[in-house]
Amino acid sequence: MSSSTPTVRVANKSDVPAIVALVTATLAEFGIVFGVGSPTDEQLTRLPESYEDEGGRFFIAELDGVLLGTAGIIPKDAARYELRKMYLDPRSRRQSVGQALLDECIKFASERGALFVVLDTTEQMTAAIGFYEKNGFVRDDAQITAPRCSRGYRLDLPI
Repeated sequence: MSSSTPTVRVANKSDVPAIVALVTATLAEFGIVFGVGSPTDEQLTRLPESYEDEGGRFFIAELDGVLLGTAGIIPKDAARYELRKMYLDPRSRRQSVGQALLDECIKFASERGALFVVLDTTEQMTAAIGFYEKNGFVRDDAQITAPRCSRGYRLDLPI
Protein backbone atom coordinates (compact mmCIF):
# COMPACT_ATOMS: atom_id res chain seq x y z
CA MET A 1 0.00 0.00 0.00
CA SER A 2 1.15 3.54 -0.72
CA SER A 3 2.36 5.75 2.11
CA SER A 4 -0.31 8.32 1.25
CA THR A 5 -3.22 8.75 3.62
CA PRO A 6 -6.51 7.15 2.62
CA THR A 7 -9.64 9.28 2.43
CA VAL A 8 -12.77 8.30 4.34
CA ARG A 9 -15.98 9.56 2.76
CA VAL A 10 -19.67 8.77 2.45
CA ALA A 11 -20.40 6.13 -0.19
CA ASN A 12 -22.38 7.03 -3.29
CA LYS A 13 -24.15 5.02 -6.00
CA SER A 14 -21.08 4.82 -8.22
CA ASP A 15 -19.21 3.04 -5.39
CA VAL A 16 -21.72 0.16 -5.17
CA PRO A 17 -20.03 -2.31 -7.58
CA ALA A 18 -16.66 -1.96 -5.81
CA ILE A 19 -18.31 -2.20 -2.37
CA VAL A 20 -20.19 -5.38 -3.28
CA ALA A 21 -17.01 -6.87 -4.80
CA LEU A 22 -14.93 -6.10 -1.69
CA VAL A 23 -17.53 -7.45 0.73
CA THR A 24 -18.08 -10.56 -1.42
CA ALA A 25 -14.33 -11.27 -1.57
CA THR A 26 -13.82 -10.70 2.15
CA LEU A 27 -16.68 -12.98 3.11
CA ALA A 28 -15.32 -15.66 0.75
CA GLU A 29 -12.05 -15.64 2.73
CA PHE A 30 -14.08 -17.10 5.59
CA GLY A 31 -16.20 -19.48 3.53
CA ILE A 32 -19.23 -17.18 3.66
CA VAL A 33 -21.35 -16.45 0.58
CA PHE A 34 -22.58 -12.89 -0.02
CA GLY A 35 -26.37 -12.76 0.26
CA VAL A 36 -26.66 -15.95 2.33
CA GLY A 37 -27.43 -15.70 6.03
CA SER A 38 -27.53 -11.94 6.31
CA PRO A 39 -30.43 -9.82 5.09
CA THR A 40 -28.20 -6.74 5.33
CA ASP A 41 -26.05 -7.85 2.36
CA GLU A 42 -28.78 -6.82 -0.08
CA GLN A 43 -28.80 -3.28 1.35
CA LEU A 44 -25.37 -2.74 -0.17
CA THR A 45 -26.86 -2.89 -3.65
CA ARG A 46 -29.07 0.11 -2.80
CA LEU A 47 -26.51 2.46 -1.27
CA PRO A 48 -26.57 5.16 -0.11
CA GLU A 49 -30.36 5.32 0.25
CA SER A 50 -30.67 1.98 2.06
CA TYR A 51 -28.71 3.45 4.98
CA GLU A 52 -29.67 7.13 4.71
CA ASP A 53 -33.42 6.36 4.66
CA GLU A 54 -33.06 4.59 8.03
CA GLY A 55 -31.00 7.41 9.57
CA GLY A 56 -27.63 5.76 9.01
CA ARG A 57 -24.55 6.33 6.93
CA PHE A 58 -22.22 4.13 4.89
CA PHE A 59 -18.55 5.08 4.63
CA ILE A 60 -15.71 3.95 2.43
CA ALA A 61 -11.96 4.41 2.66
CA GLU A 62 -10.09 4.88 -0.59
CA LEU A 63 -6.68 5.80 -1.85
CA ASP A 64 -6.02 6.99 -5.39
CA GLY A 65 -9.50 5.84 -6.42
CA VAL A 66 -9.02 2.31 -5.03
CA LEU A 67 -11.50 1.05 -2.45
CA LEU A 68 -9.66 -0.07 0.70
CA GLY A 69 -12.50 -0.58 3.17
CA THR A 70 -16.14 -0.20 4.06
CA ALA A 71 -18.19 0.42 7.21
CA GLY A 72 -21.79 1.33 7.85
CA ILE A 73 -23.59 2.61 10.92
CA ILE A 74 -27.35 2.47 11.33
CA PRO A 75 -29.70 3.13 14.26
CA LYS A 76 -31.41 0.14 15.85
CA ASP A 77 -33.24 2.50 18.24
CA ALA A 78 -32.54 5.96 19.72
CA ALA A 79 -29.79 4.71 22.04
CA ARG A 80 -28.24 1.90 20.01
CA TYR A 81 -26.49 2.10 16.66
CA GLU A 82 -25.20 -0.95 14.80
CA LEU A 83 -21.83 -1.11 13.07
CA ARG A 84 -22.25 -3.10 9.86
CA LYS A 85 -20.22 -4.29 6.89
CA MET A 86 -16.81 -3.29 8.18
CA TYR A 87 -14.53 -5.02 5.70
CA LEU A 88 -11.02 -4.23 4.53
CA ASP A 89 -9.07 -5.13 1.44
CA PRO A 90 -6.31 -7.53 2.60
CA ARG A 91 -3.62 -5.03 1.52
CA SER A 92 -5.05 -2.33 3.80
CA ARG A 93 -5.33 -4.39 6.98
CA ARG A 94 -3.21 -3.25 9.92
CA GLN A 95 -2.66 0.09 8.14
CA SER A 96 -5.11 2.17 10.29
CA VAL A 97 -7.74 2.13 7.56
CA GLY A 98 -10.09 0.19 9.85
CA GLN A 99 -9.45 2.65 12.67
CA ALA A 100 -10.32 5.61 10.45
CA LEU A 101 -13.58 3.94 9.36
CA LEU A 102 -14.51 2.92 12.92
CA ASP A 103 -13.78 6.43 14.23
CA GLU A 104 -16.05 7.95 11.57
CA CYS A 105 -18.89 5.55 12.44
CA ILE A 106 -18.57 6.16 16.19
CA LYS A 107 -18.50 9.92 15.60
CA PHE A 108 -21.66 9.67 13.48
CA ALA A 109 -23.50 7.68 16.19
CA SER A 110 -22.26 9.91 19.03
CA GLU A 111 -23.37 13.09 17.25
CA ARG A 112 -26.88 11.60 17.05
CA GLY A 113 -27.10 10.82 20.77
CA ALA A 114 -26.31 7.10 20.69
CA LEU A 115 -25.41 5.56 24.04
CA PHE A 116 -23.74 2.52 22.55
CA VAL A 117 -22.63 0.90 19.31
CA VAL A 118 -23.24 -2.81 18.74
CA LEU A 119 -22.12 -5.33 16.16
CA ASP A 120 -22.19 -9.02 15.40
CA THR A 121 -19.54 -11.06 13.66
CA THR A 122 -18.35 -14.60 13.22
CA GLU A 123 -15.77 -16.20 15.49
CA GLN A 124 -13.65 -16.96 12.38
CA MET A 125 -12.82 -13.26 12.01
CA THR A 126 -10.23 -13.30 14.79
CA ALA A 127 -8.29 -10.24 13.61
CA ALA A 128 -11.51 -8.19 13.48
CA ILE A 129 -12.50 -9.40 16.95
CA GLY A 130 -9.10 -8.38 18.30
CA PHE A 131 -9.51 -4.96 16.66
CA TYR A 132 -12.96 -4.44 18.18
CA GLU A 133 -11.80 -5.52 21.64
CA LYS A 134 -8.75 -3.23 21.40
CA ASN A 135 -11.21 -0.41 20.70
CA GLY A 136 -13.23 -1.10 23.85
CA PHE A 137 -15.99 -3.37 22.54
CA VAL A 138 -17.07 -6.02 25.06
CA ARG A 139 -18.62 -9.37 24.27
CA ASP A 140 -22.42 -9.21 24.38
CA ASP A 141 -24.01 -12.07 22.48
CA ALA A 142 -27.45 -10.48 22.94
CA GLN A 143 -26.40 -8.29 19.98
CA ILE A 144 -26.27 -11.21 17.52
CA THR A 145 -28.91 -10.67 14.84
CA ALA A 146 -27.58 -12.36 11.68
CA PRO A 147 -27.89 -16.15 11.35
CA ARG A 148 -24.29 -16.45 10.10
CA CYS A 149 -22.88 -14.58 13.11
CA SER A 150 -21.74 -16.22 16.33
CA ARG A 151 -20.44 -13.33 18.44
CA GLY A 152 -21.93 -10.02 19.53
CA TYR A 153 -20.21 -6.92 20.90
CA ARG A 154 -21.18 -3.62 22.51
CA LEU A 155 -19.26 -0.37 22.97
CA ASP A 156 -20.59 2.07 25.56
CA LEU A 157 -20.16 5.64 24.34
CA PRO A 158 -19.21 8.52 26.64
CA ILE A 159 -22.19 10.62 27.66
